[in-house]
Amino acid sequence: MVAMHLSLIVPAHNEAKRIGPMLDAYLPYLEKRYGDSAECLVVVNGSSDGTEDVVRGYAGRYPWVRVIVEPRQIGKGGALMRGFAAARGDRIGFVDADGATPPEAFQDLVDRVGTSPVVIASRWCAGATVSPPQPLFRRVASRFFNGLTRLLFRLPLTDTQCGAKVFEASAIRAVLPHLGVTKWAFDVDLLFQLRRAGYAILEVPTVWRDVAGSKIAAVARTSLEMLVALIRLRLLYSPMAWVVRLYNRTLGPVIQPPGKEPDYLLRHSLVLLTGSQVTNVLNLAFQLVMVRLLTRDAMAEYGIMASMMALFFLAGAPIGALSRTMSHYTARLVQQGQHDRVRGLIRQVLGDCLWVVLPLLFLAVWFREPMTAFFRLPSAAPLAATVLALIGVLFRSVVDGGLNGVQAFFWCSLVGIVWSVARLVLGVAWVGMGSGAEGAIWANTAATWATFAVAGAAMVAVLGWGPAPAVRERGVYRSFAFYVLALTAFGVLANADTVLVKHFFDEADAGRYAVAVMVARVVYYLPLPIAMAMFPKVVSEGRMTASSRRIFFKALWFVGLIVVGMAVFVTVFPVFSIRVLAGRRAVELVPLVRALVWAVSPLPLVYVIMHFELAQQRFRVTLALLLAAAVFVGGIWGWHASLFQVAAVVAVAGLVAVGAGAGILAWTNRTGLKETELTGDGNGRQQAG
Repeated sequence: MVAMHLSLIVPAHNEAKRIGPMLDAYLPYLEKRYGDSAECLVVVNGSSDGTEDVVRGYAGRYPWVRVIVEPRQIGKGGALMRGFAAARGDRIGFVDADGATPPEAFQDLVDRVGTSPVVIASRWCAGATVSPPQPLFRRVASRFFNGLTRLLFRLPLTDTQCGAKVFEASAIRAVLPHLGVTKWAFDVDLLFQLRRAGYAILEVPTVWRDVAGSKIAAVARTSLEMLVALIRLRLLYSPMAWVVRLYNRTLGPVIQPPGKEPDYLLRHSLVLLTGSQVTNVLNLAFQLVMVRLLTRDAMAEYGIMASMMALFFLAGAPIGALSRTMSHYTARLVQQGQHDRVRGLIRQVLGDCLWVVLPLLFLAVWFREPMTAFFRLPSAAPLAATVLALIGVLFRSVVDGGLNGVQAFFWCSLVGIVWSVARLVLGVAWVGMGSGAEGAIWANTAATWATFAVAGAAMVAVLGWGPAPAVRERGVYRSFAFYVLALTAFGVLANADTVLVKHFFDEADAGRYAVAVMVARVVYYLPLPIAMAMFPKVVSEGRMTASSRRIFFKALWFVGLIVVGMAVFVTVFPVFSIRVLAGRRAVELVPLVRALVWAVSPLPLVYVIMHFELAQQRFRVTLALLLAAAVFVGGIWGWHASLFQVAAVVAVAGLVAVGAGAGILAWTNRTGLKETELTGDGNGRQQAG
């Protein structure tokens, strides 16, 4: 046996299913090689799946296995710091609990500590063996993260994140007091601190097995958090460290209250916000390209496409209520741990949609000639393509709602981006080949059905594949009816002003208003993804829990911050905003833009209140929306002497919606939180995405 004292640390969070095989491989190997001169410290943190019981079973057979239990979820870095502080070995190493690094590969690192005080495994050095090969997306994300690490920290290493490293104990004790990052950037922080302290780092090619169920393998969910952690760490080691300290004292406690389970509202909002903005840019590109391609010979072709797209979005708006309904019911099933019923519910509703599709197809065929004449189309083909696209939207909304309900927000964003990319590419290809407006319309149809397939594949990736008997949940279509009513009323508040102005004003004034309100609505569209991220986190059957109330007020806070910030920016820099968003200077629009930007500012708050109440299955908020819509339409109908009067009516209607919605919310919850809600029991338990 080798005369040395080695401490092996294994961080473990909910690893009951995987840590057993890992310990079966490591413990006999270490006992045979080191005998009593080695120890294994398993740091069980924030586990609720019996990991501690599994590890204690091994500790009963191997006296040199020590179990450190931390009730809180402190992350990999926090667990390793606990292990470093308790380790007694001359050499201290750690490996992941999934067993991706076999004991022979770990021993290779230990053997090389004599030549360098810090030895780390690398999956990217020449000679490394990775089995099976990592997926392309994961490899790209890994290389991007490594490149950013080299750029920001000047660490000449190929793999900072591989979960196998060994150190001289003196090196760890020198930097341990300075470590503080506990999650994805921990390895970077540790290696950066060691290099700053003057310790050489040796990379060794390793043998690494990708183990099913690895948390790091969920690249789509962790990439954003890793990026943010890396930037935050770089700020900590720069003159801008005060920014992080200010965040910790102000926004930090709001985003993640101490002692509370993380709700990931900000992270998920950013994912949806990023996806929606990418989609918006691609949709704008589609419109600009189609304008150029379809107006070369005559405006008629573009008019055909524009009319069918308008029909597509107008008829598709009520279908969005089905997506919200599915989001609510799938989120409730996830809260109850009934993932199989989610698949069954989706199957049932998709089957029910067939009963809508068949009469829709019949009506489309029956009325094809009068509809073709109404839209002045050269043939029924554009109308047929639009109807087929709407059927695709109907089916896709079921799966989209399911993805939102299970909080697969990355997939939600990706589906929207794939639709926009497919529509743009197919539209350019088909119109470029001379198919005219029909090519653009069929591109929209093909993209819609393609993304239905992508959304279905995403749902399988999230929930798995298996038999799922159809499940009919009570109240689904009753809820759908209320969702349609609420979203229609809100749609009036958000969009009907342009239609009414077109009716009451001449073309010049209507055009000025359309441009000005398009610029002003940036404060409305930008924060909407926050409400969509909040929705599945607060679903219940009518009771507000302490957790859902905290998430609701956090969403309001985020939305209010964005709205005020954007409104101030547009007010201070109106000409710049008009030029960027409308493509023209139009200085004469500045007063109207300033009026409208504040007039539409209440709408995002209304959107959050509406989604919160609907998620709680409280439909009285629909009354507030209908009242505000009546004030909106009636006010503009009777008071439209100028465009500024219209802006005033928009503002009053928005404030009525906020006030009435908040009043209904307060009245509904006037008795306060019930005792069961304060303890977090019942349907209010939140699921982290």
